[in-house]
Amino acid sequence: MKNTPRRGPTPNRPGGTGADRGPTPLPELPPARARVLGAVADREAQGAGTTITDLAGDLGGHANTSRAHVGELVDEGLLERVPVAASGRGRPAHGHRLTDRGRLVLDALRVAQPVATDELVTAMAEHLSTTADAETHARAVGRLWASQLTRDRASDGASPADRVTSLLRTAGFSPQPEASGDVALRTCPVLASARAHPGIVCTMHEEMLRAALDDAGDERVQLRLAPFAREGACLVHLRGA
Repeated sequence: MKNTPRRGPTPNRPGGTGADRGPTPLPELPPARARVLGAVADREAQGAGTTITDLAGDLGGHANTSRAHVGELVDEGLLERVPVAASGRGRPAHGHRLTDRGRLVLDALRVAQPVATDELVTAMAEHLSTTADAETHARAVGRLWASQLTRDRASDGASPADRVTSLLRTAGFSPQPEASGDVALRTCPVLASARAHPGIVCTMHEEMLRAALDDAGDERVQLRLAPFAREGACLVHLRGA
């Protein structure tokens, strides 16, 4: 009897074209703009608002430079303008705060290890797609990736869900555990290549997680990645955890 190879993940298609489904891409922020985003977050953590004057004082440089960076971050949906109570006469000042997307992106930027760019992953996926057994190669790459990300990382006592969440956060996926036991992936560091080659790129991601669980002795936990499962997220299904 001929064995049927296990097929890699395929995106869910019901309810739309799929263009608005799945996680949020990580923007490529210049270092100066990332510092502005971090400065706004630091002031929010202290319970303070952030004006252009505040940013210029915190980061140095001219206020117009901070204003330009803030304008770009607002356009990208990472910051939003909010009114600030005026301390004297004149027009009310405007402050800025992180949007939900801004918090996701900043969290991913702060904790993610360097990852391959979309262009490199796309090139690799295109090459693998021409091989005789692309899925087998994709899973091998995923296991090698897991060994790199988990090197020198202690996982004693961590539950499978915690281990998966920690690994995803390190890789830049902004994971969010759900009450069902699943884990939602809110951002993706290589979204363009995943959309272009889901059967290869998403297979690598799935096998990366499965390898991490196997190495930790959780072979009985069933794991499946559902790419572009709903608007704003992919889903990692965990059973037996």
